[in-house]
Amino acid sequence: MPSTSIAQESVRIGLATQAWWPTVVAEVASRQGLFEKEGLSAELTVYQSGGETFTALAAGAADVISIQPSIVATGRNKGVASKIVGLGSTANYGWNLIVPTDSDIQSVADLDGKNVGITASGSLSDFLALWTVKEHDVTFTSIPLGGAGLVPNLISGNVDAAVVFSPLSFQIIESGDGRSILDYGGAIPEHLNSGWAASDTFIENNGPVLQKTLNALYGGVAWLQANEDEAIDLLVELNQIDREVAARDYAEQFTKLSAEGVPTVEGAQAALDLAVIGGMTDLAPAADIVEERFPPVPTQP
Repeated sequence: MPSTSIAQESVRIGLATQAWWPTVVAEVASRQGLFEKEGLSAELTVYQSGGETFTALAAGAADVISIQPSIVATGRNKGVASKIVGLGSTANYGWNLIVPTDSDIQSVADLDGKNVGITASGSLSDFLALWTVKEHDVTFTSIPLGGAGLVPNLISGNVDAAVVFSPLSFQIIESGDGRSILDYGGAIPEHLNSGWAASDTFIENNGPVLQKTLNALYGGVAWLQANEDEAIDLLVELNQIDREVAARDYAEQFTKLSAEGVPTVEGAQAALDLAVIGGMTDLAPAADIVEERFPPVPTQP
């Protein structure tokens, strides 16, 4: 373990939206002193979407980011060389297609010709919207609203439906303001759904820092999964949600996060196959977007 007298190395971590699971994991790693124990000074920056987060990586403003593999695959073929270095989730846990409770829309088929809110173009919510269009043979217009704009615009009627991530999805359902017409966690087969990525340059030139970063992040996952009551308290605080919603978010998402954190080519291929079904094109091969050399050794609090 590094001595506190040794100068800390810096790492900039980009997080796609405030309420998504990676932000909680990174915050836990920070609060529990896990980055510090690894000899790191971590700068956490929250963005409005996965697309915006990837842009930060491409611009050199972030070293490690939370992301889904389809963005990494399309980015690689556009000259942004990066890879998934840590597996986060194998399904779209907590993601729902939601309509207002009093809406006449009863099924996905009823969305034909409607407006559906997403966070941003190129985001995971955008991919899920594309998948919905292809899989359910329906046509609707995706409206980028940012992570913070999904629920307000849905409730106010500015959009007819929205692709919403947890805990916001659980919050709007529990409040009675909305209802789910599609649970993506159950509808889409398991795959490398989301995780942590870094640029090829950072991987090759800063391997030890990347390893320490992943150790701390997966130490955060381990702490969350081992401390249910404290984790739920933290979800209430960070996401400003009721304890009932936080408990559901914890049970349906955080208990299912990967504890091992090792991405596989097979999981990435399953993700890219789904992306193709969703209408995405120009995707780099799965073998080119996965880096398996940095299995996390979770940092202990």
